[in-house]
Amino acid sequence: MKKYIISIITAALCFAACDKALERYPLNGPSTGTFPASEEEALSGVLVSYKNLANSVSQYCSFPLRITDNLTDIGTMRVGLSDWNLFVTSTITQTTSKATAIYGRVYKTAGRIHLVLDKLDDIKDLMSEETYKQFKAELLCLRAYVYDMGCQFYGDIPFIDHCLTLTDYEYPRMHRDQVIDRILKDMDDDLLNALPVRWDKNAWGTARLGRAAAYTLKARICLNWGRFEEAAKYSRIAMELAEGVYALEPLDCTYYPNANTEGEPSASNLHGFAGEKCDEWMWAIQFNKLAASNTHVQVYGYSSRVHNGAATEGPSQALMDTFQCTDGKSITESPLYNWQDPWNHRDPRLDLYCLRSDTRYNNVEYSTDPTKRQVRDYNIDAMVNNNDVYGDKSEYGPNGTKGPGGYLWRKFGDKAYYGATLNNAYEDDLDVCIIRYAELYLIDAEANIEMEGGDLKRAQNDINKIRQRVKMPKVTTLDRAELRSALRYERVAELCAEGFRWFDIRRWKQEDGTPIAYKVMNGPQYAPAFNGARPNAKPIIDENWCVTYDTSSTWDDKPFNLRTLVNMYFQLGKDELWPLPDAEIRTNSAIGQENQNPGY
Repeated sequence: MKKYIISIITAALCFAACDKALERYPLNGPSTGTFPASEEEALSGVLVSYKNLANSVSQYCSFPLRITDNLTDIGTMRVGLSDWNLFVTSTITQTTSKATAIYGRVYKTAGRIHLVLDKLDDIKDLMSEETYKQFKAELLCLRAYVYDMGCQFYGDIPFIDHCLTLTDYEYPRMHRDQVIDRILKDMDDDLLNALPVRWDKNAWGTARLGRAAAYTLKARICLNWGRFEEAAKYSRIAMELAEGVYALEPLDCTYYPNANTEGEPSASNLHGFAGEKCDEWMWAIQFNKLAASNTHVQVYGYSSRVHNGAATEGPSQALMDTFQCTDGKSITESPLYNWQDPWNHRDPRLDLYCLRSDTRYNNVEYSTDPTKRQVRDYNIDAMVNNNDVYGDKSEYGPNGTKGPGGYLWRKFGDKAYYGATLNNAYEDDLDVCIIRYAELYLIDAEANIEMEGGDLKRAQNDINKIRQRVKMPKVTTLDRAELRSALRYERVAELCAEGFRWFDIRRWKQEDGTPIAYKVMNGPQYAPAFNGARPNAKPIIDENWCVTYDTSSTWDDKPFNLRTLVNMYFQLGKDELWPLPDAEIRTNSAIGQENQNPGY
């Protein structure tokens, strides 16, 4: 499957570099002067536009999809790693490269799209009407995806709808509402309906947007910007199309209390290589080792030091405390919770998606106990050095002085990589899922909860579909506020580490109208103590499933034993957005510093 797609992309790469040779019109291949000149070239251009999404890789993994949750209350980055701490301390500037990188990716991707779109009408007669509409629909959906992303991070952005030239490049910022109006209009139902419900997965996998995924994307964009009636309309269409075509992937919810118990929790059938072929993935960014510059090294970044990984990112203590008990109650309310046995009787997604001490990862014992110098590798049935807490670079381990928050992500781990990083093979070509069926249920639920006259019973059923998969009790309420609370819990528990949290806490508001980010991104971000002691902090969990702490409140009435990773700071009126790049401000006179985002 991947080889087939990549072979087409490779054949098309000759045109991708042609924008550097504007005066050349070769007779034996495509150029920017003639491209696309045939249906085959148009297809190549469409596929290269998809591939361009894979070119944005930062700190080992696809950016911003897998990074941004680690810049919120629920995820952590390794202490002092590059300039990531600037993002959670309100100190990024318009020259902070990682803050401006996605801006360039938005417009580079749009440029690839426009290279095909600009001349697609000229060759309309060289293909069927259906094929023409399919190509156009895919390209406009891709542009909508990146422009929606641009609006999330930067607010008002220039709207470019054609290839630029050396004299045509200065455009003012367009209000984000107008940008969203335009991209939704572009995703015309007539065009979307020309797409197959799902492309043949044996040929295309999830690399191309089908009709169900396109309507899901349209619903997501509407939801992101508070257009709840439209979101409900398009999510309903998407769900009707997806019926019998897509399905929630079953998950093994077995609880393994410690590393000496046979087996380990894993959701690799959904979030690993098997997920690429499952019926829950609706659209994904494709990576492949056979193509140049088409890999990332996320397995290295997320793996523990025992696996020779970098232990770069992980869940925060706040996220671990967010997961409900199996009775559907918070750990502060449930009689099932025992702070000295904190992982038992918890939502199975805690173990399926997060890696905590005293379990296994890729069948190797995982422990952050500083006195445990060796752990067992069950793959070879032998003891090995516990590099997470002892030995070379152990300070970068999950609970080290320069490590993340004591926990790691399990979500994207796959046994297929066992031994690879031990032999310094870091290349990773696990596809990055952009839309999965579970998210569609949550889009549909939230839209119906938030819209006037929404179907609350439908929202309840949507939420329960997600909960039943992991054997969590059904939500029984039909109260709007309580359903909103249930929905927000599910978005944290189900979608953690997938890149949604950064914007969710900015678009969701507290009662006083301030974004939830103002509450959860102000104050210390905590991790377990270095000595391996059980966290004794008793969290405060509000109706939005936001976790905060009072250092005077502990389960055992002894001194608060969590350690501070970073003191987060969120300035209202500034940190809702990132700054436009300094280069854009300096070179685009249609913007200028006076039109920079507030606070920068």
